[in-house]
Amino acid sequence: MASIAQSMNQNLTRSLAENLRAFKDILRMPRNKDVIVREFTAGDFQAAVLCMDGMANTDMIDENILKPVMRLEGPVDCDEQDRCTYLVYNVVSVAPAGDTQSCDEGLQAVLDGQTLLLCDGCDTGWIFDTRGYERRSVGKPENEEVVLGPHEGFTENLRTNITLVRRVVRTPRLVTEMVSLGTGVPTKCAVLYLDGVAEKSVVDEVFRRLNGIAADYVPGTGQLEQLIEDHPFALLPQTINTERPDRVGSFLLDGQVALLVDGSPYALALPATLFHLLHTPDDTFMRWQYGTFLRIVRMLGIFVFLFLPGLYIAVLRFHQEILSPMLLTSVYESQARVPFPIYLEALLMTFAFFLINEAGVRAPGSLGNALGIVSGLILGQAAVSADLVSPLLLIVVAASGLGGFAVPNYSLSLGFRIAQLVVMTAGAVYGLYGILLVTFVYGALLCRMTSLGAPLLAPAAPKRPGNADLLLRMPIWCQRTRGFFSTPAYMARVRGRVRAWERKK
Repeated sequence: MASIAQSMNQNLTRSLAENLRAFKDILRMPRNKDVIVREFTAGDFQAAVLCMDGMANTDMIDENILKPVMRLEGPVDCDEQDRCTYLVYNVVSVAPAGDTQSCDEGLQAVLDGQTLLLCDGCDTGWIFDTRGYERRSVGKPENEEVVLGPHEGFTENLRTNITLVRRVVRTPRLVTEMVSLGTGVPTKCAVLYLDGVAEKSVVDEVFRRLNGIAADYVPGTGQLEQLIEDHPFALLPQTINTERPDRVGSFLLDGQVALLVDGSPYALALPATLFHLLHTPDDTFMRWQYGTFLRIVRMLGIFVFLFLPGLYIAVLRFHQEILSPMLLTSVYESQARVPFPIYLEALLMTFAFFLINEAGVRAPGSLGNALGIVSGLILGQAAVSADLVSPLLLIVVAASGLGGFAVPNYSLSLGFRIAQLVVMTAGAVYGLYGILLVTFVYGALLCRMTSLGAPLLAPAAPKRPGNADLLLRMPIWCQRTRGFFSTPAYMARVRGRVRAWERKK
């Protein structure tokens, strides 16, 4: 691919034959059967169009480019250098995407599904947006379904995704800039932000990191996230990965930057905070009492997921005095029949739960749900009946697994799984003191983590002005500021009353 880029790093010439020869060599013609090169006569000169079969709409090319141009008779009243421009402004009925004198730019347009028009005697080509390839229609989000709120999700088409965002954020401040990712196989990436709302330093840093990517190919947002994150060895994600246009709109209004990659049905929003990773779209569309209650349940589920197995091991090994004599006797009676140490027993059951969860995700369709339920019931019952695990441990692992499903972000849940194993090991080695030490280390690491240079715990630590919408979902009329990533001009509180019944008074 490097040789291809070097050979096309030149400008178009005034000879149509030379230009076509260069494009045919680069596109491997005649071996490559996907390339369409149509030469024709326009008046008194030769012209040609280049496109990719299946990527471009050939009907549009025939009706709006070829037929009108080929009907020209006699000499064209213009200079040789202006032949393409004359056709664009007087004959062709397709809105042009722009002109170019670069062979590389013309090649990328053809590979993207557009059509390149070349004329003999003219060193400028015109690009027409005639893309007509098949694409998936807009459907429901697969991983971020909500009870209340919009039910539209991103697709694999970049232009469709940008349109979905613009339907949510209808303001002239919304700016979309294109960046090419990859040195070998370029991939289009759209950078979206609100001009005057997003900090200029944040936008500049995003472009600096994107332009500094030296990877040969960046196929999607997952790979892009790994190339621009601040801490590549951290367990927690430092960007927000979402498939919902309404969430992207809320992030843009808070002063954040969104990245859309062609071919990926997800968007990246950054800078991100831990609170963004813990929120769900339902929280915004519900009344604040309901949203606060669900967030409290979610936080409890996360703490159960992280600490319950470790606390169970630590108490049985080092701190039996915490339990009542009756409960301790029952636990030891069931544990006495198990041939494994408590730590190994918990570790095996935890991995079995992870395995069942992974198998349920990878199984096709509705088979995944049935596989998870049946496997859990059969495996748990068989393990207890064979005295391989104690019944109480099975309850602990099952409760911890349910808490893991309360984590709204999939990447965050994977990081918490690894952290759970570390907490279990610390509890098995040092008891509650080990769990406290690991928790302190996790907290210290979390405090020093950043996302695009911004603290991951902001605006709580360090303290910053912002909306009352962190762990608790406060009333909407209390949220009178922009997001703390916004410029100072948009951080001022909204003056006056915001509720309709107050305005009537």
